[in-house]
Amino acid sequence: MRGSLSILTAVFGGVKHGRRQVSSGLTIESWAFWSPEGGTPREWRDHWTKDGAVAQLGRVPDDAVPVTHRRRMSALSRLAVQIGLQAGRESRADFLVFCSQHGELVRSRELLGCIATSVELSPTAFSQSVHNTSAGLYTIVSQSRVPATALASGPNTFAYGWLEAEAYLLENPWARVLLVSYEDLLPAEYLPYSAQKQCMYGLGLLLRAERSGLTLDSVAAETDELLPMAPLFMAWWLSDEPAVQITAEGQGWAWKRNGS
Repeated sequence: MRGSLSILTAVFGGVKHGRRQVSSGLTIESWAFWSPEGGTPREWRDHWTKDGAVAQLGRVPDDAVPVTHRRRMSALSRLAVQIGLQAGRESRADFLVFCSQHGELVRSRELLGCIATSVELSPTAFSQSVHNTSAGLYTIVSQSRVPATALASGPNTFAYGWLEAEAYLLENPWARVLLVSYEDLLPAEYLPYSAQKQCMYGLGLLLRAERSGLTLDSVAAETDELLPMAPLFMAWWLSDEPAVQITAEGQGWAWKRNGS
């Protein structure tokens, strides 16, 4: 990770007056998506544009995950690994970026409940409650030995995951990065502390460097978006719109197609 951190310094080296100079372009070689609200990012977005829309429930797809691993994994981990395997099925990634705002918070909440009621903790549940759980499980299932990182940055998590991928590809322009963004519904006790709409989703992107690809820039903030950034980005990418701007917690981001 030391090399990637040095490149992140280079990426943000162009920052001036709150704006970052566009340094590179990335292209999406393959992708995978799932949510209970729709099978595609467009359907997901259409669901949330309806008045009174609420989060749906659905069985997480996990057919690509071996049964021996599946039984011990949380729904969120199964989703992250499944989406990662689907997005990376055509080419082997050289670097893994797993990003989630809350990670295994549902499992952590269950463990806290056990402690509060003096119930013995499950060693398996405890070992799989850390933020890099899904990244570690993916490397086991896919038999991958490449470097991996797991990150969280509030509602801006997906944008920083993109920057992490960009940083690696700036230093390794021949490589591919698997970026997986995934979230679960917050436990009820934590809902008052989040202004975002809660929904479960998984998005996997296999990225490589290409100057004619997409660029990400830091821009002036607008009104905070209440929907999660990753599926909003993907719904835009599948459209014909030249650019999309998303603001999260007072930070503005703009993805643009080359030449837009």
